[in-house]
Amino acid sequence: MSDNYFDNTDSGEVTIFDLRDGESRAKRLIRAGRRHTDEGRFEEAARAFEQAVEISPKKAEYRVELAAAYRNLIESGVVSEPEMVEALLERAYSHLMEAVRLDPEYAPSYRLLGYVYEAMDAPWRAKEMWNFYLEMDPNGPYSSEVRSALEELDRVQNLHYMFEEASYLVNHGDPERALEILSEILEEEPDWYEAWFWRGLACREMEMISDAIESFARAVELDPESTYAYHELASLLARKGEVEAAEGFWHKALDLDPEEPWIMTSLALLLWRDERRDEAEKLFLRVLDIDPANRKVRNYLRNLRAGMPPPHLVET
Repeated sequence: MSDNYFDNTDSGEVTIFDLRDGESRAKRLIRAGRRHTDEGRFEEAARAFEQAVEISPKKAEYRVELAAAYRNLIESGVVSEPEMVEALLERAYSHLMEAVRLDPEYAPSYRLLGYVYEAMDAPWRAKEMWNFYLEMDPNGPYSSEVRSALEELDRVQNLHYMFEEASYLVNHGDPERALEILSEILEEEPDWYEAWFWRGLACREMEMISDAIESFARAVELDPESTYAYHELASLLARKGEVEAAEGFWHKALDLDPEEPWIMTSLALLLWRDERRDEAEKLFLRVLDIDPANRKVRNYLRNLRAGMPPPHLVET
């Protein structure tokens, strides 16, 4: 990778600036970058700001402009690959930290650091940076935006605290209260996968099977790669005797995690109950191949081969 994220080819607007005064050229590049930003040309903007920082590396405001350009690339979706997003966030962070070293009293550095920390899943640091910004520039052009960001951060953190309480209650014998809390969360965040998943667990604990199935079905809609949600959904459908649907969801779980013994075991038990003993036996043998110390599955296999009936319920 080159020193710059983008190639070093100048855009047509900036290669004409062949000025002896480097600072003048840097200012022209900054103006070009701002114009590109206004026009939604975020790659060109980032390139112009990178060149300005190369020319004038001691200007804190230029580094902040560049970090903002990287954030625009991420927020606009121009850059979406996780590895590249992480690289841009790290680069933005590095430039902002250097900006703070160069000029600790330049308030915009702290505003943007807040957004970078938020994107890096460090909300406590984001909050600290935004509060620093408001201390330095309480009536500035971005003060309302930063106050709104702080309020949203508090709202989201509060929902996470509620979620932690709900998951604790599910695991410690009070699913009814957990369900109340999760319903409050989902009123505010209806597309939160984890809240739907734990709602399913709470409903399952309360034997509200139809509600649990609905919750797990919503969870797999929101996260089609959730092995656990497919497993829970299949387990409940199996309890209702919906063999075909349960088998389909367990196969989806195995597509995601082909070597997971507990999914194979659950599917094998379902097939055993459905009198498909040969298929069940093959799955039990696969489990023992992966986990030869699994005595429970070894006992299942022994009972199946002896012609005994399967356990009454598929294990969850």
